[in-house]
Amino acid sequence: MPPPGHDQIQREELSRLFGQLVGARLLLVPLLVGTGAWIAWEEPAGWRRALLGGLLVPVSAFFIVEYARFRRRGGLAPGQVRLNLSVAVIAQMLLTAATGGLQSPFVYVSVLLAVIVNVFVRPPVSSWLTAFQVVAVWALAGVGAAGAAPLEIELLGGAARRAVPVGLWLHAALLTVVLVAIAFAGRAGRKVFEAIIRRALAAQQDSLRAYAERAEELTALSGEIAHELKNPLASVKGLAGLLAQGVGPGKPTERLAVLRQEVDRMQTILDGFLNFSRPLVPLVLDDCDVAALAREVAALHEGLARERGVALEARGAGVRARCDPRKVKQILVNLVQNALDASPADAAVELVATPVRGGGARILVQDRGPGLDPAVRDAAFSPGFTTKASGSGLGLTIARSLARQHGGDLVLSPRTGGGMVAELTLPATPAGAGTGALA
Repeated sequence: MPPPGHDQIQREELSRLFGQLVGARLLLVPLLVGTGAWIAWEEPAGWRRALLGGLLVPVSAFFIVEYARFRRRGGLAPGQVRLNLSVAVIAQMLLTAATGGLQSPFVYVSVLLAVIVNVFVRPPVSSWLTAFQVVAVWALAGVGAAGAAPLEIELLGGAARRAVPVGLWLHAALLTVVLVAIAFAGRAGRKVFEAIIRRALAAQQDSLRAYAERAEELTALSGEIAHELKNPLASVKGLAGLLAQGVGPGKPTERLAVLRQEVDRMQTILDGFLNFSRPLVPLVLDDCDVAALAREVAALHEGLARERGVALEARGAGVRARCDPRKVKQILVNLVQNALDASPADAAVELVATPVRGGGARILVQDRGPGLDPAVRDAAFSPGFTTKASGSGLGLTIARSLARQHGGDLVLSPRTGGGMVAELTLPATPAGAGTGALA
């Protein structure tokens, strides 16, 4: 099994290389047209003039059209590569037949085409084209032998006998050996190229695997550190509360209040690290009304929304899904808090719950904030990414992990008219019941 990306890289690189050959092939157009015109002028046989004219003009036009297609699309599909090489092989053999058969100087172009065919085209098509070249070579030898003067050779102990022109047969045999050898060499070169890509991707996968293992170790270590720091912070917060009781109004009291606020903020950050580093708790599934969950989350944030001058509304009724209500509520709490933080005064945050065709539910959390730059929207779910001055950058990471534990997903998209839409989807049958994947 080739590593991920192997086939795509191979196609892109071979398409780019073949595109260069398509461009270089245009240099043959003046040569082909000039050769055809000269032979048509000098050649008395009408059939040869007709064959050359009927061959060189459409082939030259085909070369030009394919080059224009390559320039427009930036590459050629595998089917177009096979078509181009099939046309080139057939046209080369017809040109060889029209200009002298095996005595034509164009016969040696078949060797170059055999290399290109077996490098750029996989079997069985490459085998068919090579077989066509071999059959055409022997057919040209037969045609040449039928019309050539016989060769007199002296056999041992006998008189001279009429023999076929052995030079043509030897030429055909030698070309056959060369074409078959070239086919195997070209195919071997293709395999070497594929092996290089495969080994490079395998090495990359090993590096990524080692990096992921190291990241898991660091995540576990950060969780241990966060856990060890929570107890001292709780002691600091408690001592600050005791000191505040014995201090009268004034600067000391204000400073102790600031100290307790900062301790609260540090505890929130540490809780985020702990939620991120520990395995997800298995789902406790229940058939619940997710629209009611949305209304409950909206009611929890009603006071905060009123303080900030933001309207908060939940819409939808009777939208049921089989999920873990505690975890879905955790997702919605995170999304609503983000929406409130992003919303200006006099704006509105909306929670909209709708059923999904085929089962499941969809919950939209919509705001009218500044939104996210498209360049960083995908990074919003990366651990540590945040646009808040005091954010930990783990909220959306954990929320998406919880959504995917259900077999659903969480995506962000721009809202028409400005703002952001966070879309939570829950499938009809959650896939993560009883699992504990890492966030």
